[in-house]
Order: sequence, then C-alpha cells, then structure tokens
Amino acid sequence: MNRKKVIEYLANKSDELSVYRKLIEEMEVAKMEINVARSMFNNVNDDALIEVAIYSENVARKRYDYLLSIAKAKGISVDDSYVIEKNVQIAE
Repeated sequence: MNRKKVIEYLANKSDELSVYRKLIEEMEVAKMEINVARSMFNNVNDDALIEVAIYSENVARKRYDYLLSIAKAKGISVDDSYVIEKNVQIAE
C-alpha cells in the first residue's frame, strides 16, 4: 500500500470521527437546554418567565430535532457502551 494514501485515509477518518463526536456533544447540550427550560417552567410563577421557558424549550427542541436529522442522515448512532459511560459520568 502507498503510505501517503494510508495517512490520508486515517486523517480523513479521524476528522470524520471528530465531527461525529461534536454532533453528539451538541445534541447532548440541546437535551440539557430542554431540561433546563422545563425546570424553569416548573419553578417560576411570573407569566413573563413562563413564556421565556416555553420559548426556550421550543428553541432547544427545534435545535435537537435539526441535529438529530443530521445524525440520522449521516448514519450516526451510539452504542450501549457510550450510554453506560455517560450515565457513569453523571453518577460520579
């Protein structure tokens, strides 16, 4: 095999993986924003803040849906070990 082609292939794969990781991280941030907005909605009494919470959740939900559609189009998925690892991180 040509060494240059192998190096180019590996570089492209690592770039692709970093894009996938970044997309998954952005999805996690969007899910967290949805949860924060829900918490805000459940804990405020002011009508203006309730509207802000609703708006914030809708924005975060749209962002999550958009990122999810990109992930589906690219065939990105996570396996059980990723989910377990994230849950262990949260528990610690």
